[in-house]
Formats: sequence, C-alpha cells, structure tokens
Amino acid sequence: MLDENREQVLDSDVSSHCEQIHSSAIIYQKTAYQVPITVEPYAILGIQDRFHPESQLVLGTRAFIGSRCTLYGGVVVGDNFDISDQSTVFYDNQFGQACRIGPKAIIKNGCRFGDNVRVNAAVFMENVEVGSNVFIGPGTVFTDDLHPPCPRRKDCVRKTKVGSHVSIGANVTIAPGVTIGDYCQIYAGSVVTSDVASYSVMAGIPAKRIKHFGDLQCKAGFYKKPFDWWE
Repeated sequence: MLDENREQVLDSDVSSHCEQIHSSAIIYQKTAYQVPITVEPYAILGIQDRFHPESQLVLGTRAFIGSRCTLYGGVVVGDNFDISDQSTVFYDNQFGQACRIGPKAIIKNGCRFGDNVRVNAAVFMENVEVGSNVFIGPGTVFTDDLHPPCPRRKDCVRKTKVGSHVSIGANVTIAPGVTIGDYCQIYAGSVVTSDVASYSVMAGIPAKRIKHFGDLQCKAGFYKKPFDWWE
C-alpha cells in the first residue's frame, strides 16, 4: 500500500495524448510538472532526500523521464528535458532548457546546468557548474574530494566549473575544483588536474594543451569548423 506522502499515477486516471504516465511510475505529492510529459515504467519523481529539507521537484514542459529513473525533490528542470533509463538526479540540482541525460548517470547534489547540455551514460557529477552548449562524454567522472572521505571537503574544495561551448570526451576524469573555460575540447581518457584556459584543446594524463580551439578542423568538410553547430 502507498503511504500518504506519495501517489501512484494510473493510466486510467491521467494518461492522455498530453500525459503519458505509466501505471507503475510513482509521483510524490511535491512534484509539479507541465504537459505534455512522458514518464516510463518504474520511474520515481519527487522522492525526498532524508538528509535535506523537503522540497519540490519542478519539471518544465515536454519532459521525458525514462524507465527506472529517480528525480528527487529540490530539482528544477527547464523545458524539453530528457533523461534516459536508470539515471538518478539528487537534491539541489538545476537544469536549463533542452538538457539531456544518458542512461545510468548519477547527478549528485549542487550541480547547475545551462541550456543544451548533454550528459552521457554513466557520468558522475557533484558540485559542478556547467554553462550552455556542453557535451559530457560517457564514463566521465567529476571528483569532488582531494582526500576522500574528508568530512570538511565542502569547506576547502571550490565548485568545479565548465564553461560554455565545451566538449568533454569519454572516460575523462576531472579533479576537484577545476575550472574549464569556454570553447574547449577535452580528448577522451584525459585526466584534468588543473584549470583549463578558454580556447584550449587538451589531451593526456595529466591533460596538457595540444592546440588552440580555433585550429580544430572538420575533416569531412560538413562544417567550416567543428562545433559551429552551437553558434
């Protein structure tokens, strides 16, 4: 039996061409959403984090919530949000417009995202500020503790920041408190241990600047320059 703090949304109650909410999804009372919305099987929306005060989950219009995803209270999401299967977004996260999250991603507390951000599969993030027009490749990890598990890490590690127009390849590791400037590409497998200046292309362990962002070329010739599609 469901307790008084949550409700199971049934197809026969609310589902229509505007609200496609599977009967197995659980939507807690502190959830506000706009139609149209799609919620797939076994998704959980608006559950409260036992470590923080109760707060509302707010979803913009045209949200797509994949199967077995969990979005906690204290999350605010813009329009055209898309989250794939088995991903979790914890308390105190905010997303702009047209953000997409791949499967099995973990977005822990304190993240801020601009517009048109794509977070791919199996990414881990906590206490990260991200600009707009950003791609984060699968398996990327944003670490948040210099000496885990330090009980004072929040007092000594600054927020990690990623600028706008940034592409981060697969399986990149980013050290705590690093700032990545605007117009950067981080090649797959890199370990970023220090700040990255704007207009940098980085690669290696530890990551080093290998070229200027403006020197990147679209070898297929489809675009004058890579990432022109963001302009």
